[in-house]
Amino acid sequence: MRCIFLIFALCAAAAPCRAGQITVNFKTVDGCAIVAFYLAPSSGSYVFINTHGLGSDRNEWAGFQDALGKRGLGYLSIDMRGHGASLNCSGKKVSYRAFSKADWSSISRDIEAAAAWLKKKKIPASRLVFCGASIGANLSLKAAAEGLTKPAAVVLLSAGLEYAGVQAAPYLPGGRQPGIFMAAAADDPYAWQSAGLLAQTAGRKGADLYYTAARSGHGVNMFKAPELMTDILDWVLKSGRPAAAEK
Repeated sequence: MRCIFLIFALCAAAAPCRAGQITVNFKTVDGCAIVAFYLAPSSGSYVFINTHGLGSDRNEWAGFQDALGKRGLGYLSIDMRGHGASLNCSGKKVSYRAFSKADWSSISRDIEAAAAWLKKKKIPASRLVFCGASIGANLSLKAAAEGLTKPAAVVLLSAGLEYAGVQAAPYLPGGRQPGIFMAAAADDPYAWQSAGLLAQTAGRKGADLYYTAARSGHGVNMFKAPELMTDILDWVLKSGRPAAAEK
């Protein structure tokens, strides 16, 4: 009984406990120590690499992580360098508050390192989904374009034409891989306008894009309307690609 109480107390004091979720650590090619929540998928299912917004951390994905777990999907929700518990790069303490545009751009390496860590877990690129909110969306798109690992799909929540110097349009694929799911809300003017322009660019490039309007909010706050989570998971489980482009 005492052990059960101790476990409960530790969970209450830290992040919410989720069956099977563990905290993991790995390093990027440029020496940043990344901390993440990991839940293994059901056999053969997808794993989402979740990348949070500016100034946030991996805990913002709590509700979405629950939805993933219920559908047998896995996740690796990272603290980007300079955020949460990922505060050490090459032996030096780092904070996003002091980041330059170059520092922000380098965060795509955190996502690439996450994909490399999953590769060691025998999870193929064909079962990976890069999922990002706000600047995390732009960085997920950048990692998919520049990294060695090419995911099955990319999910963009409130992507912007540019956040902290990280653009989105240059990293849209020039073909039908990976499939892209994009969501934005009309009460978030910058992300809403950006989404429209990004959809046009994706169309010109021949990208496989599914674009949907969320009820309200920015980034993961759009999940307050849970149907968005359902839409994302249904879309991914069809094969990681949308059935048709929608502009």
